[in-house]
Amino acid sequence: MNLRAPIIVIFTTVLVDLIGFGIVIPLINLYGEHLGATGWELALLGGIYSFMQFLFAPLWGALSDRIGRRPVLLISLAGSTLSYLAFGLADSKWLLIGSRAMAGICAANISAAQAYIADITPPEKRAQGMGMIGAAFGLGFTLGPPLGGIAAKYLGLSAPGFIAAAICGANLILAYWRLPESLPVERRQRGRPVSYSPINAHGMRQVFQSPILILLVPTFFLITFAFSNFEQTFTLLIQDRFGHDTAEAGFRGGMALLWLGIVGVIVQGGLIRRLVPRYGERRLMLVGASLFSGTMLVFPFIPEYWMYFPVGVLMACGLGILNPSLTGLISKNASEYNQGAVLGFNQGMGSLARTIGPIVALMTFQYHPALPYIIGGLVAGGCLLLLQRVPIK
Repeated sequence: MNLRAPIIVIFTTVLVDLIGFGIVIPLINLYGEHLGATGWELALLGGIYSFMQFLFAPLWGALSDRIGRRPVLLISLAGSTLSYLAFGLADSKWLLIGSRAMAGICAANISAAQAYIADITPPEKRAQGMGMIGAAFGLGFTLGPPLGGIAAKYLGLSAPGFIAAAICGANLILAYWRLPESLPVERRQRGRPVSYSPINAHGMRQVFQSPILILLVPTFFLITFAFSNFEQTFTLLIQDRFGHDTAEAGFRGGMALLWLGIVGVIVQGGLIRRLVPRYGERRLMLVGASLFSGTMLVFPFIPEYWMYFPVGVLMACGLGILNPSLTGLISKNASEYNQGAVLGFNQGMGSLARTIGPIVALMTFQYHPALPYIIGGLVAGGCLLLLQRVPIK
């Protein structure tokens, strides 16, 4: 198999998922209030995407183990296209909420995308392959917020949804013609019924039976939770620290997030492939968790705006070497017959963390702006204890 075209399609699939997630971040209150949403409906609108990922990531992963990766990815891409089209056409708050729910369901295909990478890469290059997915995460989160803000400002409120639908539809066409099946028929779990439980008992059982996975998957959950505390409150922190109005705080926060995203893409898309063979996943995870924990604890006390940029480099480097090493090691310790189930369970835990994290962050921020960062930093620091117990060199 020529690996270049499939990897490009997988990269763009994850990229579009994260662009769709990022587009809504600066617009969520504007859209909801425009359509008359109440406070709890705005909260529902903000959390339903990640909650649907939590419910459906295990299903997509387990289903891909049974029928193959290609049909799962094509179906989810078609669904994503429709969800973004509905987002652009939404003329009621419930259609808007429904479109985000459908987008979350389809974006849960990340587990199938990771399983595809696991199928086509040897174990010694697994972290590098997962790094490409991590780079797509970083780039999508970098492009999404400015794309949504610019499109809404100059083209109207419907434009972000239509743009995302067009990108996703183009990716569907590309995947249909250029994405071959990666899972051989003899490795498919055809005799096993697909679990519809959000916890995915099969994937969870695989995790609990492994002395390594039982440490790595909770670490992934906690790191994702900690980062969610950051991404949901960073612009609010800038506004609180420096007294900017909403527009200026949004602009400055967006520029800092853009910088973090660029550094993250560089690390996960290129540097990680040089670091893993030299230092190994375990050592990189320890360094990455240390950098992330330290910068989280420092962020709420930075005295000058420009200092977010050098400190942000350390945070982005920490996450950039931690996440692909962690995901790659999870994949390497999963059976080749259960990649989708294990990675689906892992992504489901990540989605649950992205559902809980914003709630904790926004609730604690109102008591003191530093609390979400202290909580996130301590949680990330606690992950060092888990990673030090991983029984590998």
